[in-house]
Amino acid sequence: MDTQDTSPGRRIQAVQTSCEILDALRNMEGAGVSELAAETGYSKATVHSHLATLADNEFVVKRGDTYEVSLKFVDFSEYTKQNVAIYELAKQEVKKLTAETGEVCQFMVEEHGQGVYLHKFRGENAIHTASYTGDRKDLHCTALGKAILSQLPHERVEEIIDRRGLTKHTPNTITSRERLYEELETIREQNVAFDDEETLEGLRCVAAPTTDRESNTYGAISTSGPTSRFKGDRFREELADAVRSAANVIEVNATQVRR
Repeated sequence: MDTQDTSPGRRIQAVQTSCEILDALRNMEGAGVSELAAETGYSKATVHSHLATLADNEFVVKRGDTYEVSLKFVDFSEYTKQNVAIYELAKQEVKKLTAETGEVCQFMVEEHGQGVYLHKFRGENAIHTASYTGDRKDLHCTALGKAILSQLPHERVEEIIDRRGLTKHTPNTITSRERLYEELETIREQNVAFDDEETLEGLRCVAAPTTDRESNTYGAISTSGPTSRFKGDRFREELADAVRSAANVIEVNATQVRR
């Protein structure tokens, strides 16, 4: 009979090791046993055993002496996205916003205290940005993340800050709780959030939160672009109105779908 402690505090070290190896493999964009051992701090024998098990279960593939994360994660990704309640509604509005602005437009949801990009489309005038679908970002420094934080209970925001911190990415990044809480209050009043070169110098973003009738947060929708185009009334008013309108459409359609 299995008598293992399954309380929330219990952790399985073997699973933890596999997770760390997978994370390292992804960040290194493929690696050999020796490289992974050096990166993770585990012995070569341990790394090899975990990779062999992951390969047997098709979570990694081996090409020569190099291991890579397998396409099985694409299946997991598509399954997970389809189970997000407003996946298709958000996708439609992000596409429309992209056509309207000609810029990069995205939709983000929160998971484990980070923002996860669920959709991303590039308009005809859009610059190339490093973010991609599935990418995770800090919430405190992105317009999308701040829009989401503005709709969460204070206790949840505190939990996220305690866990993730307030990392400084640029000179403009908010790194104090007091300043962040002031900004979140302004976002709640205006229903729009701004990233003024807080994630990347030279890049600005405007976002609006999407919530349901019970004020539960779906996520946030945004448009991003260079400071040369995101300035003045266009940045603070025109694009702000555009993302608020897109967020409102998502909310209304989501309400109809859930009835």
